[in-house]
Amino acid sequence: MLDFLTNVVSNHFVQTWLGSICVHLLSLYSDDFKGTKPFLQKMFPDKSSTFYFRVDFFILPLIGSFLAYIVLDPISLKTCVFAGLSWSGTIMALLKKEKKNNSLKG
Repeated sequence: MLDFLTNVVSNHFVQTWLGSICVHLLSLYSDDFKGTKPFLQKMFPDKSSTFYFRVDFFILPLIGSFLAYIVLDPISLKTCVFAGLSWSGTIMALLKKEKKNNSLKG
């Protein structure tokens, strides 16, 4: 059992996921960033806000971890955590910039 846990914790994808979760937790303080909630509300209507929050909490970091893991190919704990942190920050910055540009046009 200990070997299994060691393998899971030392897995680069899991380490990248943990970095993604860290930034996702910070993104919860931003009113501008909605994550996957709008999509989830259309796919699963009439659910509680707790449902959307919990599903978003797992889906968004998994998507980011997958993308960061494939694109950045991290090889150590430091690069894994940075890959997870950077993808989320990049997405949030792009979405804020897009929203700001749309509001300037109108």
